[in-house]
Amino acid sequence: MLVVTATSFIKVPELRHSLEAAVAPVPVVYARAEDCADAQRLREILRPAQAWLLGRESANEALLSTLPQLQIVAKYGVGLDNIDLETCERLGIKVAWEAGVNRDAVAELTIGLMISLCRNMGLSSRRLAQGQWWKNGGRNLTGRRVGLIGLGHIGTRVAELLAPFRCSVRYCDIVDKTVAARALGVQAASYDELLSWAEVLSFHVPLTPHTRKMFDSRALERTQPGVWIVNTSRGEVIDQELLKAALRSGRLAGAALDVFETEPLADRDLYSLDNFLGTAHIAGNSEEAVLAMGYAAIRGLQKELGLSGKNSDLY
Repeated sequence: MLVVTATSFIKVPELRHSLEAAVAPVPVVYARAEDCADAQRLREILRPAQAWLLGRESANEALLSTLPQLQIVAKYGVGLDNIDLETCERLGIKVAWEAGVNRDAVAELTIGLMISLCRNMGLSSRRLAQGQWWKNGGRNLTGRRVGLIGLGHIGTRVAELLAPFRCSVRYCDIVDKTVAARALGVQAASYDELLSWAEVLSFHVPLTPHTRKMFDSRALERTQPGVWIVNTSRGEVIDQELLKAALRSGRLAGAALDVFETEPLADRDLYSLDNFLGTAHIAGNSEEAVLAMGYAAIRGLQKELGLSGKNSDLY
């Protein structure tokens, strides 16, 4: 049996049809959102499952160790921070995953957030809705110094999309990206160097112990006054309380976040700030990205179930 808990996947009839055709005769069970929110109910649903297609649900040791039938975990999406990979390896559970399948969607929104911050688009729209004719067009993104924290699939695509804006782009990454950087015409720097150099800082890193709250008080001290912050990676890489205080004081010119420490965002003190722009974790949620992530999960399931190529014309 295959259990699907990824809500965005379940909502798309095209993905459900393709999945059922691709894994037949394996029966497919779609969990309800309320079942996924209850740990005990989720465990009961998953107990007979051979395979699990999940989104942001937590596949932790406490849960995985109670699922003796489980052989495959397929990720709908790109981040693996919600899957305990060490436990999967120890228990012999295969993890089906494809990197970078939503990179275009995330990179597009990143560029949109950069422009919106620089040109005051969010605040102008908000004030117009309040009946105010507020004419302040901000500053151009063109020619700005942009620091990319992470030059993986998404960071690379952001660098490509920035090219027409004639920005000076530098990056930092724990992996050697020399070849890719040379092709993109971007320069390597340390994290501290980026913080002190950039006018726009954009985060494109996975959530790990190393990146959790990597933008903290120490990092803020190293930024130049008036920097813009963009985050489309994981909310936990930024200290949200620190960010809020820095926005209030004007130490940061603005911040555009698509991801938050706790979702849905309920921090009115943050989202009501004039120099804050927020979106509801939609960067990787375009129609095209939803299908791409769904088909990637289907391909991974087919491979691990030994059904590769079956009805491949559907995806």
